[in-house]
Amino acid sequence: MKKIREEKDILQCAKDMKEAAKNPLVPGARIIRGADAVPVYVNESACRQWFYPLSEVNDLGMFTYIEKEAKTDNDRAWTIQYHPDVNLYYYILEGSGKVIFGDDNKSFETEVYDFTEQEVVIIPREVPYYMEGEWKAICFHARTGVFGTVAGTNRYPHPVVTVNKPSRPTEAESNNQKEPGNYTCYDQTMTRQLDFGNVSGKRSEYINLENVRSDYTEKSGTYDINDLYAEVTPIDEQTHIISNIKEAKKNATVLGARVLKRKDAPPVYNANAGLRQSSYPLTWTDDIAICNLAEKLASSDEERPFDSHSHPDIEEYKFILSGSGSVTIGVGDETCEEEYYEFKAGDLVILPRGLAHVDAGGYSALYFHAKQSVFGKTPGDSLYPHIAYVYTRPHRPTKEEEEALNDPGTFIKMNSRETYNVYCPNPIERIEKNPTDMTHLRPDLFPETEA
Repeated sequence: MKKIREEKDILQCAKDMKEAAKNPLVPGARIIRGADAVPVYVNESACRQWFYPLSEVNDLGMFTYIEKEAKTDNDRAWTIQYHPDVNLYYYILEGSGKVIFGDDNKSFETEVYDFTEQEVVIIPREVPYYMEGEWKAICFHARTGVFGTVAGTNRYPHPVVTVNKPSRPTEAESNNQKEPGNYTCYDQTMTRQLDFGNVSGKRSEYINLENVRSDYTEKSGTYDINDLYAEVTPIDEQTHIISNIKEAKKNATVLGARVLKRKDAPPVYNANAGLRQSSYPLTWTDDIAICNLAEKLASSDEERPFDSHSHPDIEEYKFILSGSGSVTIGVGDETCEEEYYEFKAGDLVILPRGLAHVDAGGYSALYFHAKQSVFGKTPGDSLYPHIAYVYTRPHRPTKEEEEALNDPGTFIKMNSRETYNVYCPNPIERIEKNPTDMTHLRPDLFPETEA
């Protein structure tokens, strides 16, 4: 990743802006280049991170690339922290490490998980954690959680509460540490902060004063709350790793997997896109609706081209892991002009809500979208949060693949693992331009037309 933008990066940005201007009613970047990510040394994690400059129209509150060194575990330990109202997601690109949850059993039992490349680490909202090891990853979270709560503030959508204050070897690092209990919200590039001070609240157990009531002759039973939750609350066992399921049950009040292994997402064939796809098994408590690893061959462009489709009410993000390709926006939709962008590894492609798009090239990518948009829209429903509207039906070389494709005008809802589809038959009969060019029919209203 670059530390300084070069002249060619500025020229590429201008080219992208010119392309996006073809559809001026759709604000927001279509692609954020890796070269445009902002490098920041984050004192709390002792890592260099590159923050992608998202804007207020994006469904993500933060997206960053991280490089972690093992030596910092000893001289610059990761600050224990948590994130109110939102889950944090790490996709491990290289290396391995551990994630440790808990706060010395004050409010949460300690959970420990190993992770390695191509695995998804999920940090549940409000659960303290720190990380160890040597690895590279991308990290992101939604702007609005699955429970409808906005992360941070409008301008500062990355919320962090500090739990401890580990030692630092230099005076500058020590002086710039947050105090335990400090609540801070950062902007999308972590270059500005809104510091609320020690307002994060103080966790403690409620004191039951039943013993002072002599009229209560029968004493109530006592419960371990996590044991009780484990007995009465069914969970979705997202992972096949028995030890990880057992570890998560230490805090049974916190639903959802903490680490999704690569083998938890077996590869399948996506006939509509003509590529190999692996869907990580997300669940109801996740802020992210889908998280898929896509592996596409350039040779597919001839025999098995992408279908053109859009995702109403939600942005789809595609982080390019390797290779290169292109995305064309507006194919099959006569209501917008076509936009064309080429991408390569390190680029974050943002597909605006409701705009048709077609991919080409040979690449691997992680693509995902949130469950709630920045505008408060919930695409699909609880069981089927991944939605698509189809514009084209490209050719396929076999009858079996042909039959698997969807007709133009089809509206589909899919579950997070894309194992089930719900077909909503032709909710839109057609999309066409509003005929506003018939001014010649009314010379009394448009005299300049007659002239």
